[in-house]
Amino acid sequence: MEYVYGTAEIDGVMRENLKVIGGPKLEEGEYLTTVREYDDNTITDRCRIDRHYLTAEDEDGTKYDFYAISEHYRYIDRTKMLDETNAATEIAFVALAETGGIDGTTAGEHKNLFEEWQAGVSYKVGQYRRYGEKLYRCVQQHTSQAGWEPDKAASLWSVAADPAEEWPEWSQPLGAHDAYAKGAKVSHNGKHWVSDVDANVWEPGVSGWSEAKE
Repeated sequence: MEYVYGTAEIDGVMRENLKVIGGPKLEEGEYLTTVREYDDNTITDRCRIDRHYLTAEDEDGTKYDFYAISEHYRYIDRTKMLDETNAATEIAFVALAETGGIDGTTAGEHKNLFEEWQAGVSYKVGQYRRYGEKLYRCVQQHTSQAGWEPDKAASLWSVAADPAEEWPEWSQPLGAHDAYAKGAKVSHNGKHWVSDVDANVWEPGVSGWSEAKE
């Protein structure tokens, strides 16, 4: 059965009408609710059947019934379209972060968008994964395994900046890709430090850092 809503001239007056393809005839005064599912939305119509005014048949023998309707209400649910749009946006965000288009701090603000770390997966440099309460960035291509969890394998993973943690624990950078920027804040040896320079790979207390004054 198929329902097509439209308008037509009925008894000399333009009115809303309903074309029904197949199925039993509808009764005068009956309230009809139809739901049509599409890829990007769902359309729900509800109307009152005022009267049947025409029956027609095409060359294939398909019968069409036409009804004058009133009290027509239509609701369009675009949740599916929004869900698809949001999913596409999230995928684009992750892809941009993993190609270097988004910094670690911004990635950390949305860490729930990234997948959790798993053993037995081939990881490439730049990929982000969640582990525990932190977001990590792969700094060396490898196939993960038990014992190489991000919080244990500093040569494979670096902690992405987490805005919820003002003074994250310092970890030794392996190169320019995970070096600290000027103004970066870290904790090390029980103290708080602020980076004095960009591309900082030095250990706090040795060079390139100033101890924060509380």
